[in-house]
Amino acid sequence: YAMLSGITKLIVRVRDLDELYREACRIAVEEGGFLMSLITLVDQQHRQSLPVASAGKDKELMAAIKALLTSTRDAASTMVARAIREKAAVVSNESETDVRVLLRAKYAASGIRSMVVLPLIVLDEAVGVLSLYSSEVGFFQEEELKLLTELASDVAYAIDYIGKQDRLEYLAYNDE
Repeated sequence: YAMLSGITKLIVRVRDLDELYREACRIAVEEGGFLMSLITLVDQQHRQSLPVASAGKDKELMAAIKALLTSTRDAASTMVARAIREKAAVVSNESETDVRVLLRAKYAASGIRSMVVLPLIVLDEAVGVLSLYSSEVGFFQEEELKLLTELASDVAYAIDYIGKQDRLEYLAYNDE
């Protein structure tokens, strides 16, 4: 609830997408108690998912995640790709043994035992995901998923709102 409250306050005050991404990840770790959080956006031009902000774990783990998401061979089989395709949360409550988790060993070495990948849906299109990582096996149960789905919806709303504000500002000063 503290994390949801922090994200809501962030959405009210922030006017920059990069700040939204960074701060949402920071709040998830500091207020939500997650080991790591990550926001990944869909790059339609290159047809891949790119991490844009994270908080928590080390740079080595983030480099491995980025390499996986940009891999032409493995990217389509990631939980991120599945959440984007299905526009639904993808949960692994035991990431050390879940075959869908492609970086099982790296996550285990970092203390990650469960994870959820929540789609960020704007105008019925998944524009990215919010991934949250926990040290507890079985952490993501029905009650937590309801709150976290609401949180992802709030972040998606902010993405849409800031995008529209940016577009209006552009049109106010530029001739299309």
